Amino acid sequence: MNSQYDRQEPGMTPLEASEKLAQMIMGFRLTQMISVAARLSIADRLKDGPQSVDALAQATGTHAPSLYRLLRALAGSGIFAEDEQGRFGLTPLAEPLQAGVPGSRRPEALVFGEPSRWKAWGDLLYSVTTGESAFRHANGMTSWEYLANKPELSANFDDYMTAGTLLQTASVLGAYDFSGGQGTQIRTIVDVAGGHGAFIAAILQANPHMRGILCDAPHVIPGAQPVLEAAGVKERCEVVPCDFFSSVPEGGDIYILKQIVHDWDDEHALAILKTCRRVVPGHGRLLLVERIIPPGNAPDSAKLTDLHMLIIYGGRERTAAEFGSLLSQSGFKLARLVPTNGGFSVVEAVPE
Repeated sequence: MNSQYDRQEPGMTPLEASEKLAQMIMGFRLTQMISVAARLSIADRLKDGPQSVDALAQATGTHAPSLYRLLRALAGSGIFAEDEQGRFGLTPLAEPLQAGVPGSRRPEALVFGEPSRWKAWGDLLYSVTTGESAFRHANGMTSWEYLANKPELSANFDDYMTAGTLLQTASVLGAYDFSGGQGTQIRTIVDVAGGHGAFIAAILQANPHMRGILCDAPHVIPGAQPVLEAAGVKERCEVVPCDFFSSVPEGGDIYILKQIVHDWDDEHALAILKTCRRVVPGHGRLLLVERIIPPGNAPDSAKLTDLHMLIIYGGRERTAAEFGSLLSQSGFKLARLVPTNGGFSVVEAVPE
């Protein structure tokens, strides 16, 4: 009798399954290919139309025959396309590799192609064996310490986080009513560790009667002023330094932690939540914007991100029950889960 573990995907022969597994095993190659193309700004150089490999090689300082081999391989995956004249042009998959375009994935490609992350993933067995961050083991320091010593990489990471926020913002704002509703008066929103402020800026744009407080590490917050100014909310948003393990600003009605708790193990996550609990008023709310791991065997990005958080930070994604437990231990009560169409949920908590 065949067990559930012997089954193939519907319609897939053993040979096809073997070939698919081989493609998965070699997946690291495509990641690095995309990262190199992003580093060379190939997509940006093609925004005005197809170019020859010789022209691209001259502009990027690369070896033309080898660059051709890279672009030919990428074209085989639908990223760039070669025409009859041997020129390469953009495709729908290549367009998001341009810098600054809506939905740009270039910062993400630069971050995930960086050698320190490859070393960490190469040390996956260490994390599986110990339950600790492979990044620290492989690189001799935490990811945050590494970024602090690499200004260019730190800037890429900040751009990656900002780009991710822009992709998530519309789905979160479409799913959650930040105005309070049912007669609740929301005057001030505090975005804890909100980076350059793209998320709180969007909330304030959608709610002109509100004020905001953005807090983050001292080296991060200078990058927020241009973002807030461009959004037209600079006068309604205070920017202050903070360390969420010790204190966060008082005076908010809603406190937001967007993709913060997943960076940490339960001990550190509890410390952050308890810091917030000290300042969230009785009528206030705490919102965690996070992925939630669903039950079952179906593929879900949260399951892969969970492993990434373990390897890079020693953190984790969590199930709904695990969020409920964390919140209960820190003096909050899980009020509801609000799913969005962007793969994230808003975990709403109230003081217990």
